[in-house]
Amino acid sequence: MIPGIKFAGIASGIKASGLDLGLVVFDQPTYVTALYTKNKVKAAHILYNRKVTNPVRAILANSGCANACTGPEGTRDLKMLSGKLSEALHIGDGEVLFASTGVIGRRLPVETMAKAISILVKDLKESGEESFARSIMTTDTYQKIVRETVPGKKPYTIVGIAKGAGMINPLLATMLVFIFTDYPVSPETIRKTLLQGARDSFERISVDGECSTNDSVLLFTRQGPEDQGSLQAFQDKLFSVMKELSMMLVRDGEGATRVIHITVNGAKKKETAEKIARRIAISPLTKTAFFGCDPNWGRIIAAVGDSNVAVRPSRVEIILQGEVLARNGIEVPFDEEKVKKLMNKKEVELIVNLGDGRASYDMYTTDLTFDYVKINASYRS
Repeated sequence: MIPGIKFAGIASGIKASGLDLGLVVFDQPTYVTALYTKNKVKAAHILYNRKVTNPVRAILANSGCANACTGPEGTRDLKMLSGKLSEALHIGDGEVLFASTGVIGRRLPVETMAKAISILVKDLKESGEESFARSIMTTDTYQKIVRETVPGKKPYTIVGIAKGAGMINPLLATMLVFIFTDYPVSPETIRKTLLQGARDSFERISVDGECSTNDSVLLFTRQGPEDQGSLQAFQDKLFSVMKELSMMLVRDGEGATRVIHITVNGAKKKETAEKIARRIAISPLTKTAFFGCDPNWGRIIAAVGDSNVAVRPSRVEIILQGEVLARNGIEVPFDEEKVKKLMNKKEVELIVNLGDGRASYDMYTTDLTFDYVKINASYRS
């Protein structure tokens, strides 16, 4: 827990069952640094939050309704809820942020949510992170919370909370991520750090190749004199929190049975390696092969060639779980039964060497399973 930050999560009736409305309140004015989806279609909370100026005092988050593609009414609904919440908390109307996740195209049940505000406020407590984390879950199978301590003359705390299991192929952020700290640092100082951290964590995962309309990463920091002496330690711990949250997200991928770590080496440019890694990561044929423990390297090299970048097939080498399957673009004899057993693990390593340079890129994806289809075929049911 972090002194001065209180959390709550309740079942308000947005969803048929389970917690669905969460609240975080800051005892003192707090800075927010935000990263949002690059999807051209953006949820109402993103459009609304971008007009809110620092400092802020609260964030209201819900699951069960994305509040995306709801027109001007979607942001007006948030304005109404901001008024109700700020009155209950005795804070300024412009000091409330929002976050939503769930089905696209439906307006928030604002009357239901407004009636729940008094209960939500009464439930606030500094040890309420778990209830808040549960309130933002949709198809997640577990809560995603990471805690770190920043060493120094005065120890600081970082708490990261995230949700996400499907519709994950972030172009800037991923799903809903909230990072809280009592470390005093301004958005101007930390924004580049947050952006780099997202590039090295949330942007390096993909579950299904789908970019959400609601992706948001929000970092909340304290006002006050910046503690420059421990800034590097804070940045390192922040990166650690973001990396662990991203791995929790991909491990909880909808229906996933294993995580595949893809590394593309030997590219002329990092951008080339990244495009190839991302193409492999979203290939349904490759992902289903991993589900079936099928060492069908032809699907992998086909994805390499379909990455819209220049490659030399005659130089490509494919290594799966330490076993070379192809070299110079041609199959190398291997023990198929042995490789199948090696693939039947929770985490699988795939390396693709292009033989064309020194640049590389790595990312994580999941297999594609029957359960993923079942979950998403009945998502609105």
